[in-house]
Amino acid sequence: MSEQKTPTKREIQAEERREQLLQAALDLFSKRGWDGTSIKELADTVGVAPGLIYHYFESKEDLLTKVIERYGFIPELRRVLIPSSEKPTQEVLPEIARAFYDLLEEKGRVICIFVREGLVKEELHHRWVAMTNEACKLLANYLDARVEAGELRPHNTEVTARMILHTVVMLHLVNAPPDRLKDLVEIVMNGIAQRETENCR
Repeated sequence: MSEQKTPTKREIQAEERREQLLQAALDLFSKRGWDGTSIKELADTVGVAPGLIYHYFESKEDLLTKVIERYGFIPELRRVLIPSSEKPTQEVLPEIARAFYDLLEEKGRVICIFVREGLVKEELHHRWVAMTNEACKLLANYLDARVEAGELRPHNTEVTARMILHTVVMLHLVNAPPDRLKDLVEIVMNGIAQRETENCR
């Protein structure tokens, strides 16, 4: 088993500079958009020569991709959307809605970039669609388990998952207060909860 090589001081400094550029790009792209941010402005923010940016990133497009890769939130999304299948929906859905809302708040700058650039940048659009599809699938899997347990009536759980998650995204984008999430969960539960009469059939 080979020993892990200790990074040199030069390598550490290079990684720190790269991180500074990514953080600056995240901030500027989210505020002014990709088109509205120049390489010179980015370089001035970090205090480096514009040409140095191309030492770390192949192009401005590559920098945008690396920002999304670095500050994306797939692992956190999976943590939020994989609850115990044994826990009741009435308990889990409010927790999921609030945790997802808080995650969007925490990752607000990345969301701004997706919203700004996802309509015109094909790669970002595909990344957003893939992330959305995975999120809906994770929540639908939980709902399927609760249908199987008899708590929820049989229905298209993917549609329910999309309705919940997309609505949370919209509430976040319009800065709606988190207490609106309670209304969302109540409406959803009124539609998918198993009725006593249905249990007696």
